[in-house]
Amino acid sequence: MIRSKVDSLRSTLAAIHPAFASEAFWQLVRFAIAGLGVTLFSVMIYSIAAVLIGVPPLGANTISWLCSVAVGYAVHSRWSFGAERAGEAGKVLKFLMASGFAFALNSFWVWLTTGYLGLHPLAPVPLMMGVTPLASFLLNRYWVFEVA
Repeated sequence: MIRSKVDSLRSTLAAIHPAFASEAFWQLVRFAIAGLGVTLFSVMIYSIAAVLIGVPPLGANTISWLCSVAVGYAVHSRWSFGAERAGEAGKVLKFLMASGFAFALNSFWVWLTTGYLGLHPLAPVPLMMGVTPLASFLLNRYWVFEVA
């Protein structure tokens, strides 16, 4: 039943524009859904650590990243990109590097908004939920999982 609804949605969107029929578009949709879940999990960990527990923002960002990187690999490798298990060790290493880049980018947002601009600890959240996931999608699609 769900599969038929998904197929119906795909057909409807493909009729609107051919780009909606591409596998890249649907990978982006899956990545967005899974990424939203992982990002919300990460932001929840960050928010609890920074606001409720009082961990300094960059420390809270580190805790958040450590808690979400394993979940992110499992979800994105199996569902978002449907990666083969062959060469898994190399993919894990690349994923850790791409996640490290996302961590560095989020750390920059935290530093910029809370350190440099002196804003509230929640100020970097929009950038953490918008810009960083888009950069992560591009890295994961074209470098980590090497989807053509």
